[in-house]
Amino acid sequence: MGTQTPTRPVASQSQTNLEPNTQYKQTRQSKLHSIFDTIPIPLVLFLAKPYLAGETAQDALELAQKLFREEQFSSTLDILGEDAHNDADCDASVDQYKRLIDLISRNPLPVKEVRKQPTVSFKPSMFCTRAPEAGQYRGAELDKAFNRIESIVDFASARNVNVTLEAEDHRWTDFHLETYFALIEGGYRNFGTVLQTRMFRTESDIKRFDERMRTRLVLGIYNEPADIALTDKALMKEQLIKLSAKLLERGTYVEVASHDTGCIDKFLQQVVLPNNISTKQFETQYLHGVPRKRYQKTLINGTRLAQLQHAQKTASQGVLVRMYLPFGEGRVAGAYCRRRLKENPNMAIYGIKNLLGLDA
Repeated sequence: MGTQTPTRPVASQSQTNLEPNTQYKQTRQSKLHSIFDTIPIPLVLFLAKPYLAGETAQDALELAQKLFREEQFSSTLDILGEDAHNDADCDASVDQYKRLIDLISRNPLPVKEVRKQPTVSFKPSMFCTRAPEAGQYRGAELDKAFNRIESIVDFASARNVNVTLEAEDHRWTDFHLETYFALIEGGYRNFGTVLQTRMFRTESDIKRFDERMRTRLVLGIYNEPADIALTDKALMKEQLIKLSAKLLERGTYVEVASHDTGCIDKFLQQVVLPNNISTKQFETQYLHGVPRKRYQKTLINGTRLAQLQHAQKTASQGVLVRMYLPFGEGRVAGAYCRRRLKENPNMAIYGIKNLLGLDA
């Protein structure tokens, strides 16, 4: 639980106008238009079925328990939804997340290590009726969003459940990070966030992180303007490795989220092994349904670490593997899955592989 009232940054006069960045939104929508826009939602849901954890919190928790029982995979649960339209939607999301957190706290996994328990992830736009302009993090609507997020973090803290505030497109970056830092300064230690390695600003943002914090490093799925973000995925992956090293130096717990096994290997070879980083200081994360099970098992049992350090025996400690489990009712899930398929068409191929029982 927080030990003091979080101190929020003071907004300048220019930071009180919360009208959405319409031009950016239209440009992004135009770029994302693809064949997936023409596919009916039922077919989208069929292709994306391997990535979804069901429609209800109970569905998702049962899958999380099954994954741990059968594969030793940990999980983070995310209720699908973003871009709330009104206060009622925002407040309903708060209630949904509190019910999910309560369900998790009442049904813990049979494991002593707290970090292996299920966690919860949520997006800032679920708690705000309007997107901010880039650089804004205060104003009437954003202040209400802050209070909603704080209430969830506090509720989770009292029940020993870890939660993560996710990153969205660049309009939300200042709000999501300033909210995160304010609540950390307020004493919460069950709270993590997400950094996108494609964003130029991230290298500067990590200078504010320390040993109290936890962050998921991702490439990012939003097609950001070239003047503020990398557009080459190979460079984004290089940044992921570089920034993970800097965060670990600062004592931050790092969650490396990538489906690229070569990228994970480089992280282990170039960051973890040379610097003798304990496997308790980091974990790897994957979207549930992406076929990487054989590789993930070698991380958990320590075989991959042993191979990379040319050891004859299995490494003494394996790497924690966490699955991202999004869930929600069909209409909302369909919109989410359509966006993921547009951003990464390979997801359709992964889905077919899973449906056929193939692995990679």
